[in-house]
Amino acid sequence: TVPGEFFGLTALGEICPCVKLCGVLRAMNYSHDTEMDRDWAADQLRRKKNLGSGLSDMPVRRATAALPQVRHFSVELGFSLQCSALSALAINAGNPEHVQRICHGLLALLYDKECLPVHYEFAELKGVEALLAVLRRHGSGTALAALRVLEKLSRTVPREFCVAGGVDVLARCAEVPCQAPRLLEASLRCLHGLTFDTEAKAAVERRGVKDIAEALLEDIPLRKGRQVVSSQEEQRLLEEAWDDTTVICRRLLQRLNGRKCR
Repeated sequence: TVPGEFFGLTALGEICPCVKLCGVLRAMNYSHDTEMDRDWAADQLRRKKNLGSGLSDMPVRRATAALPQVRHFSVELGFSLQCSALSALAINAGNPEHVQRICHGLLALLYDKECLPVHYEFAELKGVEALLAVLRRHGSGTALAALRVLEKLSRTVPREFCVAGGVDVLARCAEVPCQAPRLLEASLRCLHGLTFDTEAKAAVERRGVKDIAEALLEDIPLRKGRQVVSSQEEQRLLEEAWDDTTVICRRLLQRLNGRKCR
């Protein structure tokens, strides 16, 4: 053995080739191949599970995609989209942006009141309960998006609405002090839609919605006077929102008082 080789040096003072090789080996990532094998095994397992299930062979999404907008709608397609939307709603329940995007997709899906089977299936899939859970958990634009969907369901599945506790949730939304006018309007619209069913109307009356609407109608001028705006455009939008809230509040009172809406 040449003196110095033990310490990685040759007789000429150069680095021993064995030491160079050891350095290369130490720099290699031996876990890379293991990670590749693991990813490949997970991919094969996913393919095996999806085989024959009708699910598309594609990786898991990390962001919620919008529901596809279709020109030719069918009940079968509506059922599939509703299942996908409700599943995404459950998975992303804590993310207000994703929940809001899902509600926008559901609104487009349930917009046509003539497609009653889709509304009935949505109620059977516990869709009303899922939307009410959104109202209990979120506010602002996310709650407004959920209320827009509930408004479409208030006349088609009113009794399922009441069984799910929707009347109380909507009444609480209208009772919140300093509530945003658009949220007030949307909750009152849902309650107004429920009054077209005899049993649902009775539930609305038992909850004391008439007193809530009367108190709100008296309080709207005071709330408008307390609002703080930073621009004329914001002032105009708030005025429109309060005007719309006043109109639906009066229509709701007319329904509860037994008079026809003008």
